Amino acid sequence: MNQYIHRILRFVNQHFRFLWFIGYVFILLLALSINSQISLTTSYNELKDASNEISNNLDRFFEDLFQEVYAIPVYGKKVNCNSELYPLLEHITLNNPNISGVIIRDKEQSIICSTLPMNDGKLSKTIKARTILGPFTLQLFDQPTYVVKQQIGNLYVDLIIVASVISKQMQTSFNVSSSVALFNSLENKNILRIEQNPDHHSWMTSPNPETMNTHNFRGIFAVDKLQSINDVSVVVFENSTTIKARFWRYQIILTVIFSIASLVLYYLCKMVLQKRYSLHGLMKIAVKNKEFFPVYQPLFNQELARFTGVEVLLRWRDEENNIIMPDVFISEAEITGLIIPITLQIIDLALKDSKPVLRNYPYFHIAFNLSALHFTDPYFFTHFYKLIEKYSISSSQILLEITERDLLDKNDSIFKDKMLELRQKGFSLAVDDYGTGHASISYLQHFPFNYLKIDKLFIQAIGTKAITESLNDAIIQMAKGLGLIIIAEGVETAEQVDFLTERRVGLLQGWFYSKALSIQELSILLQGEIE
Repeated sequence: MNQYIHRILRFVNQHFRFLWFIGYVFILLLALSINSQISLTTSYNELKDASNEISNNLDRFFEDLFQEVYAIPVYGKKVNCNSELYPLLEHITLNNPNISGVIIRDKEQSIICSTLPMNDGKLSKTIKARTILGPFTLQLFDQPTYVVKQQIGNLYVDLIIVASVISKQMQTSFNVSSSVALFNSLENKNILRIEQNPDHHSWMTSPNPETMNTHNFRGIFAVDKLQSINDVSVVVFENSTTIKARFWRYQIILTVIFSIASLVLYYLCKMVLQKRYSLHGLMKIAVKNKEFFPVYQPLFNQELARFTGVEVLLRWRDEENNIIMPDVFISEAEITGLIIPITLQIIDLALKDSKPVLRNYPYFHIAFNLSALHFTDPYFFTHFYKLIEKYSISSSQILLEITERDLLDKNDSIFKDKMLELRQKGFSLAVDDYGTGHASISYLQHFPFNYLKIDKLFIQAIGTKAITESLNDAIIQMAKGLGLIIIAEGVETAEQVDFLTERRVGLLQGWFYSKALSIQELSILLQGEIE
């Protein structure tokens, strides 16, 4: 289980930026979606509160009007529009500014008494319910009028209310609303609608109530049924400008806050993962767990017709048992300085492995790769000498290869002094991968090399007629002129062997002779030569 978790964490670290971006986008979209739903819910709740507030105002308003109706003495007696009833109706209209007229009807909806001219009294439909009807146009008024109907015994009372009076009761302080309507479900239409002026500071009665209704409106609206009037509801429509502005403001704020928090969390997580699962972190763990190990590339001596040495090659077996090649991590090891402990660890293992081979075959040597960093490290060679002494290995059986690509500074005496010290102690030195860098003849003359390894790039060009093929002769002649022993690496074909044999290059290394071997495979190979 731990290995499975470790594998997942390593995968996360390797693709951290991409995975984080995908996660960031997904969570942000999810958060924005949730915030959008919250915003819509909040807007709807505010519209609902506004509709509830308006319906309560209208209910109180209509109940107050009905109190005037209940005071009319029409119960249990014959009603005539006489000197007693008419003055009472006039009194109601004069003392209640919200009532513009009163009409009394019998059960057949015939007018018994009215404060309006008879022509204006014929506006009410025969709906025997406590409701509000309209709008109606009366000559007596300069604005639409509405009829609020109420039954009293066998009679019906129509209260005439002008639009501005009802509109005033429909206004709300909630800025989420752009329009408020009274919807009559019996007539299936808005009977009155008010809307905000463009300055959003005042309300006006809409001349076209039906241009915005519950059927054609695409935004949010809330409905609240009146308790005082049958079949009439308050509909509050959203102010899309206000709601959208607030919506985007909240979305932007959320995005900014989320992005900042995500960025901080990203770097915190990245630091933790890099410390544990970055290449540098993994290499530190690998050194601690001794995951680096050597393999051995045999070197064939044409003159003796046998293998006379090996080059130690570095490999890394990680916690998942994957073999990682040096080209993946060697640059990071050099940059971070981990190349020093890794090299010492490999030298320790290789000397321990090869001690029996070196003891049994005195002509056999083992080669290690070094760089300029090993020469500038103040403790590397101290530990190196201790390892040679620990395993009692003869210095004459050790070859140290220094790559040409990592040129040593001729003006820094530390390099030449250390190399002279090594030669005096009996170690051999080789310039490795020759031809891939910019080493001149003076460079080879300045440092005490006694071997030169031709890079496989040139060896593999043999037979291709490429320019690099022709350079082989020049390199071979130059090395012989400087008295250097030549090693050809990367030999893979018989044609390459013939070419090098013809030019008396005696030390050959490559897959033509053997792949890189474990110490057990190397021992079997050498034992087979003897047999």
